[in-house]
Amino acid sequence: MSTWLYLKCLDHDPELWADSESGQHLYDLPDIRADIANRDVLVAAAKAYAWPSEHFRANTVRFLVSHPKCRIGIGDEYGHEHPVTAAGTQQPTERTKP
Repeated sequence: MSTWLYLKCLDHDPELWADSESGQHLYDLPDIRADIANRDVLVAAAKAYAWPSEHFRANTVRFLVSHPKCRIGIGDEYGHEHPVTAAGTQQPTERTKP
């Protein structure tokens, strides 16, 4: 069964959800978590025009480029929250100032 997974920016009120999915199944969560953990590298690569060719990863990177310093969450099409790390905790990041 498919469960579309989306990134969301937790520093907006209300939370801002990505327009495009970052995964299609719950087994995609480890890859999404790894991308969030390595976002500095992925954002730098994207800014150097090295975009990933894989559909879901490109969607993830596009969202991370738009929210480079924001706290990121993961949600699915049914409104369920998923932890950003396997342990269920997220490292705090500095909130971007408007």
